Amino acid sequence: MAATDDSHHHPSLKRQLGLVQATCYITGGIIGVGIFIGPATVLKGAGSSVGVSLTIWVVSGFLMYCGAMCYAEYGSRVPKSGGTYTYIREAFGELAGFVFLWTQLVLVRPLAVLLSCLASAEYIIRPVFLNCPDMAPADAKILLGISILVITVAVNCYSVNYGAYYQTLATFCKVAALVVIIIGGFVHLAKGNTEHFDEPFKTNSDISPTSVSLTIYVCFYAYMGWDNVTVATEEVTNPKRNIPLAILFGLAISTVIYLSANVAYHAALTNSEIMSGVAVAVMFGERVLGPVRWIILPCIGISAAGISNAIIFTSSRINFVGGRDGLFPELFSMVNINRRTPMPSIITLGILAMIYMCIADFVTVLGAYSFLRAGGEAVAIFGFRRIRRKHPATEKTFVTPTILPIIYSVASIVVACVAIGSNPRSFLPGLIIALLGIPLYYLARTQWWRKGLPARLHYKITKLCNAVLLCDIATKAINEE
Repeated sequence: MAATDDSHHHPSLKRQLGLVQATCYITGGIIGVGIFIGPATVLKGAGSSVGVSLTIWVVSGFLMYCGAMCYAEYGSRVPKSGGTYTYIREAFGELAGFVFLWTQLVLVRPLAVLLSCLASAEYIIRPVFLNCPDMAPADAKILLGISILVITVAVNCYSVNYGAYYQTLATFCKVAALVVIIIGGFVHLAKGNTEHFDEPFKTNSDISPTSVSLTIYVCFYAYMGWDNVTVATEEVTNPKRNIPLAILFGLAISTVIYLSANVAYHAALTNSEIMSGVAVAVMFGERVLGPVRWIILPCIGISAAGISNAIIFTSSRINFVGGRDGLFPELFSMVNINRRTPMPSIITLGILAMIYMCIADFVTVLGAYSFLRAGGEAVAIFGFRRIRRKHPATEKTFVTPTILPIIYSVASIVVACVAIGSNPRSFLPGLIIALLGIPLYYLARTQWWRKGLPARLHYKITKLCNAVLLCDIATKAINEE
């Protein structure tokens, strides 16, 4: 009988990730292109003060730690995949979950792709205009960004393996660039070049609420990725001990690396040089790295483009699953019969990113994206008490101190209110588009939507994808094998 009972046990994930592996997983998910494009904006928002800017990086890291600890508890309480979407839906219902998905589809993911492509374009073009950065044509950056976007979309449509190969190259380039920058900066500092740190907390300009809010959101962008901690919750050994320690160590390592890179920048460059553009590593390479800069700067460009590659891959799969499960139009669940890639989902994401690239500037998009991304995570954490009541703790549940979600929630509300109140033109449009998901949620449940003009239009687009892109609904394509 014992053997019979065992045979009916469902397979489960094996707990095999120790503290070191879990820490590396979190650190690798956080460190990205933000450290290459964020220091200029953060320094401006800090009133050109080295000490204030470094303090903001540390405070932002602590706030991310508070949010990550909340998600660690969510992962042990809510036995469902879906991350932020699942937590919002569990806490506030289906409408709130739909609004979150809508925002991700039309704003957050396309803006993330846009930022990465423009950052890559900036690092490719900026060295050509090193001594006159203001003369670098904006149109050329946009065209190059669009070219990078088109190539990335094409690669993801053509082959999953090609995209994976490029991602491996981009990861290597990111690590190599950071290592060289930090070592180069500290060597420069060790030679006695400490004059830029003489009065670290002296400000050369006024610090306004607008600049502070944008600065914090830029730091939030650099720390994005901490929410991925819930993906590995079920595979971590001794989770009550290792998960909070992995989060602490992962964010501490990321913060130290970010601080080290900023110290390296400030050791070699003046404040005006750092604030001359988002591509701060270009000026750093010219000043410190010598001929090596012609290796490192392309590495940063490749790394930035690699972020867009990763976002397109993961986001298109989320849209694909949403279409297959009925949350999004069935169009998104179509895959190419030969290549087995979700082409309609990938192309839709690319088109939206291209449209935004043509109508918005880099800094505004950076603030808007971070505001919307952080807003979704904040809403999920606002429902902390509801999720605790709905999913009672067991002996295996990791329980985070209640003060941490309170700190994160209060900080998120304050920063969001200051951002909207001081600069509504940058943040309100995205918020309004997100809230359009509310009427759309109810509209999608009407007979007109399901059987009227939208349904007929969707049918025609589906047929077009079938004929032109050689795509079919995922379940059909799989069954034909």
